[in-house]
Amino acid sequence: MTNETLKGLKVAGLVTDGFEEPELTEPVKALKDAGAQVTIISPSSGEIQGVRHDIDKTVKIKIDRSIKDASADEFDAVQLPGGAVNADRMRMVPEVQAFLRAMQDAGKPIAALCHAPWELVSAGLVRGRTLTSYHTTQDDVRNAGGTWVDQEVVEDGNWVTSRQPSDIPAFNRSMIVLFSRARARAQQTA
Repeated sequence: MTNETLKGLKVAGLVTDGFEEPELTEPVKALKDAGAQVTIISPSSGEIQGVRHDIDKTVKIKIDRSIKDASADEFDAVQLPGGAVNADRMRMVPEVQAFLRAMQDAGKPIAALCHAPWELVSAGLVRGRTLTSYHTTQDDVRNAGGTWVDQEVVEDGNWVTSRQPSDIPAFNRSMIVLFSRARARAQQTA
């Protein structure tokens, strides 16, 4: 049975080749089950390749839009899956950085999993924030002025972050709650 908690909420999933499969597919399923509309956005076109443990190729996912044709104004929230290769590629794309800065400037919720906080680091958004990520990125978070903690899920303002695939159930629950709170605030001001 579908839950309508996020009915009509427009979520951008920013991703490219090398995404960790469950870190995209499971949050997208949770969002859709809650009624959200998810648009897969990438610097690539066509399809992107998922992996497990950054090595074994798994599913291919169809891209809905190019990052060059997407605007943060069109979306209510963003979900950033991990995968070291995915996050490392995405962090260096100027349009991804600009999209994330625009989402942050608008106070829209951002959900980042595993290596995805690298993208927030490269967008210059981490200073003064508390977050978690895959343990190998903790120095990057600290060097960017953030506080890194080793917890399953961390909420800080309009952000929710998690460490790794085993945290996905808790991440999904927190992401849905964060996105629904942001939606309620937006409806009150509309």
